[in-house]
Amino acid sequence: MRKSWVLLSLILSLSLMLSPVTAHFDPPDSPAIMVTVWLVGVSVTEDMDDGWNGFTDITGTYKVSHSNHESQKGDLGIIYYDWDTLSGGIGYIKKRLLYSHRECTPMNEVTVEFNLEEYNSVFADGKIGSGSIKVAKPGTYLVKAGKGRALIEVSVTKTPIAAGECSYFEDQPASYASSIVTSSGGYVYDWQLANMMNMWIANRTGYANMVFIFNQCFGGGMIDDLKEKLKGTGDAAFMSASKHNKPSWGLADGYTPSSWPEMAKRGFTRPEGYYPKEVGEELAKTGKDAPTMKEVARRAEQQDLRGPYRLGLKERPQYTSVGNGDDIKIGKKADGSAVKSKHAILFAGDANQKGHWNNMDRMYKALKKQGFRDADIIALAGNGKTMSNGTNAPSYIDGPGTKKALYEAIVNVSKKMNKDEQLIFWVSDHGNRERIELAVLLDLIDPVTEPIPPKKTARRPGQVTWDLDEEFLKVMELDPDNRPYVSVLVEATPEIMELGEYVLKNIELYINKNALNISLIEPITAYDTDPDLDAFELVFPVDEELLGEENLIEVGWGGNPEEFIKYRIIGLIISTGGINELELEFEEIEEPEKKKTLFKLLEEYVPTYNENVDNLPDIVKRTVGNERIDLEITLENGSKLNIGVVTEGARIIEFSEGKIPEPTMRVWTTEEVVRGILDSEDPIRTGLYALKTGEIEYSGVGLGKSLKIFGTKIIIKLYRFAEIIGDIVG
Repeated sequence: MRKSWVLLSLILSLSLMLSPVTAHFDPPDSPAIMVTVWLVGVSVTEDMDDGWNGFTDITGTYKVSHSNHESQKGDLGIIYYDWDTLSGGIGYIKKRLLYSHRECTPMNEVTVEFNLEEYNSVFADGKIGSGSIKVAKPGTYLVKAGKGRALIEVSVTKTPIAAGECSYFEDQPASYASSIVTSSGGYVYDWQLANMMNMWIANRTGYANMVFIFNQCFGGGMIDDLKEKLKGTGDAAFMSASKHNKPSWGLADGYTPSSWPEMAKRGFTRPEGYYPKEVGEELAKTGKDAPTMKEVARRAEQQDLRGPYRLGLKERPQYTSVGNGDDIKIGKKADGSAVKSKHAILFAGDANQKGHWNNMDRMYKALKKQGFRDADIIALAGNGKTMSNGTNAPSYIDGPGTKKALYEAIVNVSKKMNKDEQLIFWVSDHGNRERIELAVLLDLIDPVTEPIPPKKTARRPGQVTWDLDEEFLKVMELDPDNRPYVSVLVEATPEIMELGEYVLKNIELYINKNALNISLIEPITAYDTDPDLDAFELVFPVDEELLGEENLIEVGWGGNPEEFIKYRIIGLIISTGGINELELEFEEIEEPEKKKTLFKLLEEYVPTYNENVDNLPDIVKRTVGNERIDLEITLENGSKLNIGVVTEGARIIEFSEGKIPEPTMRVWTTEEVVRGILDSEDPIRTGLYALKTGEIEYSGVGLGKSLKIFGTKIIIKLYRFAEIIGDIVG
């Protein structure tokens, strides 16, 4: 049935008006959504019939407020409620549109308010009551308004036509974090990196623009804190191979072109990651072919062999920007003028596989092709001396992939930055995902063992345990070499600074009543945006089998109770441990079919459409039942595709490429709009929205035909014909 409505959207429904009315979508689906609120029923809790007509005549007003958007208010008219029949149950009405607005996913909160009265034509209206409800996801909700009830439906529908206005980026929940793995054992968390960039560059020296590229697992989780800290400070673009809760993928060390010919055909000459290969190829383009960062991200996403548009939905690339970050090019400001100089930091901390080194090599060569000098690039990887196979590291490697080396690199680059400088920050190899809270603020005043409860990230009142989501538990099973851990951040008070090692080494940690052993104590210098020592991170490795959906974490004292020193825990972290790029087994890959032309794609819909013509309402059959339609589609390359459509009795009897002689109706649109309808799960609504916004234009040829189309539009509006179509398509 779906195919029949595609052509109906483009050709037959030209005079209908319907606001498409859902939810979060990953690429290649649309990140643009339409949030719609409908009134579907009312009730009262007691018989309020005034004896005038045997009904409770419900009237009143409503208001819909959409967070970060507009509000809509209006009158409900009169709704008749029969108490004798319904006795307090919901009286369903024909769905009434209260509000509709387009936004970028995810849905913002909607507040719906009602003020209900019992209408009286002689005396003053009787008060029924007022009430409101806040809604953050699609569904059906009952709004209590005194003695009245209003049943609403909130729906969210993807709108592919508006996809270009939104970013394919999903923010990471506040209770989770991502981090960069280093060869020294310490990790660089997303909030640390964001604070460093903010205090050492954005707020100290300024910058022309910055580009951040994260190729590791959970790389999308590195973006949200950076975006927040850099917003309003300049132009920046952010891209990653994966979402905040998803791994990235690459070819295993054993890969050779002869071992997997299908991959060789796709340009893989050695082991490397799918996404960094595509990003590197785009960034290597120079001159008039040099892409903007938004173009780099979009093309890499589309060409990623394990991305959403290709051979398997494994990777979920992310992209977003602040300021005019979309328009950044290598060596250029967003306005197209040249930067004074360029800088890059390339980091592969625990580079223990060939693919990590090959990822870095591709990026290094792309930057060299863009005119970067070796002095402009700081490359840090592994131990800084040898690669994973024991051979010497490339000569351009400047040092090891340690936390200290990365900090120093950022500080050194910051000294060269100003409003005319560009920075490229690139990361590969392993990634971590963490359950985190940085506002624990638990004061330990005696040596008694006690639980560390979550506070701001607790999901329920009185929660003591730390919850882990399903994705967290699953991903730990994917990498046999990861080392999960639990860590606590101990505030660097004067007492702790003075007695440091003695106090910290005597702090004990338990998870689900199992004692853990401390393995690392790391100073934390970017807990906030002041460049000082804030805390010490105490890292306790944990067997992943001890971790579950709910985890009790307790802290104790292992030293002499009489020598106990008061201290404060300001944060707690549960980490997956470093997850490497996931590797695919060699497998046969079917060659994709040759891409069909837009005309061929539309032509395939004709038979299915004709099979369902009898289901169309008579008014539609009369409007376009016997027509000669000239459909002109502007293609992405700027050329025009003309299609001639001849209908007889509303059936398509001719569908040909080229202009049709003596047309009775003309239709204009673009390839982007047509493909949006073709890809939509609800093509009729998507097509009708394109009509409403003018993205599909049409006119009759000759005065009589123009009047016929105009008259049909009025009839449809008066009789809510759009709702009839909605009922037909479900």
